[in-house]
Amino acid sequence: MALPKYEQIAADIRGRIVRGELKPGDTVESERELQDRWSVARATVVRALDVLRREDLIETKQGTGSTVKVRIPLARTAGERYDTSVKTGFIYTAGEHADILSAEWVPASEDVASALGVEPGAEVVRRHRVTYEGERPIATSYSYFSAEVAAAAPRLLQRERIRQGTTRYVEMETGRKPHTGRDVWTARLATEEELRLLQLDGPQAVSETRHIAYDAEGKPLTYEVGISPAGHWARTTEYQMNV
Repeated sequence: MALPKYEQIAADIRGRIVRGELKPGDTVESERELQDRWSVARATVVRALDVLRREDLIETKQGTGSTVKVRIPLARTAGERYDTSVKTGFIYTAGEHADILSAEWVPASEDVASALGVEPGAEVVRRHRVTYEGERPIATSYSYFSAEVAAAAPRLLQRERIRQGTTRYVEMETGRKPHTGRDVWTARLATEEELRLLQLDGPQAVSETRHIAYDAEGKPLTYEVGISPAGHWARTTEYQMNV
């Protein structure tokens, strides 16, 4: 299902901010330019810019238009990171990096089995990482892959960074291109391990994102669970990942 036009416009601008293509202080296209580029009415553009203002990504001043605000920590989705990898060859933007804490076989829990289309208890690969912006941890996440995918992409079981990201790597090794992604969010209290990894004082709220990427045949490629500290923007979407 395609997103409404105003959401597509907001997602495009948001993605350029997250990837660093639009930096703090940069001017976003004018309403007229966005109208022409997207072939939409002014009201649609105004609604898109309002979404970004509410997310505290841009600010608008009379006579000067909209500019990107000072960078804030963002809970980037796995789909957005995949898009960054396709366009730049790197999963992370400047200043970001990840430590891979583990890469191992584990039995699939109920939610993992449902997401990957395997039986509960089946062996799947799990990669656990902490993502940093500079020296500050901004997220911890788990990626899961079926035995079929792992057999074709052996680096998933190596505890090392995969420069282009796991989803892009799986695509390159299997030829199965991500076509559709589904993200859902929830908020909850952090576990003791999450407090430690994210360097938080407890008790503390976190957001949890569950992401599934499907190929063109609707078969799951990867399942990721990401945890980020409170205060990061989040939304629930279904979107196209093919470019």
